[in-house]
Amino acid sequence: MNKITQLLPNNMPLKDTLAGRINQLREFRNMTVKDLARATRMTVQRIEDLEAGFETWLSATDRQVIAKALRVEAYVLREVEVRLPEAVPELTEVSRETMEELADNILHGERNLNCPRCQSPMTCYVQEAIDLEDNKIFLPMASCTKCPFVLK
Repeated sequence: MNKITQLLPNNMPLKDTLAGRINQLREFRNMTVKDLARATRMTVQRIEDLEAGFETWLSATDRQVIAKALRVEAYVLREVEVRLPEAVPELTEVSRETMEELADNILHGERNLNCPRCQSPMTCYVQEAIDLEDNKIFLPMASCTKCPFVLK
């Protein structure tokens, strides 16, 4: 399968968020979400999460894989990533027990849950994945609609 590598035009304004940029580059390359998921060996749900803005930064490995699939240099993604500071007290005050209880509730089908930080509604779902031994695993996912709280 021959793919035409098209350079990004110099005058093409790039989106200023990771979600927007991944979406913009995927569409520029004429790829569907499924095409990008296949090219990166990530799930469609993960690509949708990235494009929805649930994640604001990528691991170095994920950045390289996505950049290669989109045929851009990794810095094109890195320059719009935002990593929240780990030391901000209001971002780290949720206890491990609360996080585990929240994860357990999501895995047992609850979806109408409130954020443990600000009590706003959260977007909750279960992400299916495959581990290295081809076993299906289920990961609880949640993000607050108001504050930066994310359960991964």
